[in-house]
Amino acid sequence: MRKFVLASLLAIFAATAQAGNWYSAVESETSENRVTKADSIGTGLIVGYKEGAWQYSGKLSTSQAEWGNGSITTSYEGRVKRSFDAGIVKPYLQGRLGDRVTSTNDFAYYALDAGVVLPVAKQFDLDFSYRYRNAFNTSNNFQTDRYGIEGKVKLTNKDILGLRYTRSYGDSETNAWRLQYAHSF
Repeated sequence: MRKFVLASLLAIFAATAQAGNWYSAVESETSENRVTKADSIGTGLIVGYKEGAWQYSGKLSTSQAEWGNGSITTSYEGRVKRSFDAGIVKPYLQGRLGDRVTSTNDFAYYALDAGVVLPVAKQFDLDFSYRYRNAFNTSNNFQTDRYGIEGKVKLTNKDILGLRYTRSYGDSETNAWRLQYAHSF
């Protein structure tokens, strides 16, 4: 039932993203597990709404634990982000609630993000980020600390292309690259 509700909300967001402060993004990520050396790939779809310093979004993502082999994981996430104006830099905080589904497991998790966006040039920003993530039931071994840096190029006043590098520690020891395209309506 939880998966159906989250999927329905994402569909509603996508259908109503025609006016106002709506935005959507697509992303592709590759990562390497530093312990097993396995390479994985993932994709994501984000639909959200911006209201002043607040952003509300939903994310649907899928990934495969090892490229061409292993189980496929699907995640559904609801997110709330608050940005702050601190002069030249733009710090932010974000909270997430999600559900992770594999062929053998289904569990809820939460994540807390903090970061700062530094404008480097008129059309280019750097985003330095930290994320703490864990399952509500810690026996799922999902606790990670992730540090990242992302370069964001403003292609137009409605289109942004970002490339992010992250390094995760904890139950997931990975290095990852993510390419994301975002469009505001």
